[in-house]
Amino acid sequence: MISNSHRVLGYAGLLPFLGLAIMSWLGYLYAIDWLLSYAALIFSFLGGLLWYVSSVEKLPRHVVIVSVSTMLWAWCWLLSPTHYWLWLAALSFIGLHLYERQQLSEIYSAELMRLRGHLSYGAAFLLWLAALSTLNA
Repeated sequence: MISNSHRVLGYAGLLPFLGLAIMSWLGYLYAIDWLLSYAALIFSFLGGLLWYVSSVEKLPRHVVIVSVSTMLWAWCWLLSPTHYWLWLAALSFIGLHLYERQQLSEIYSAELMRLRGHLSYGAAFLLWLAALSTLNA
């Protein structure tokens, strides 16, 4: 069962995505860079969750590889011009959620999977929204 604190903190984690996406449309100079950095941090955190689950549950070996790969992949986002990576970061959140649904649906509760879906698709939408603001630049 997901605690109310987990739910509130999870949704609160979308607030920087929202605020920075709005700031990108308002033309704030570093909003896109900050957004991608925040997204990389959150994506790495999700990899850490996979790492933990792979250490306490009997899962296929690729789960631990994916857990480490998420951090390395997120680091790549920070090495190139930001606006190119917003699209891929958004797709990455969706892809990781789909992977978790396939690999962890018997371990994660339905409530956790639903929350993870809301948060992942919310982050992806806001990253795409910010990415659209770069098309006008």
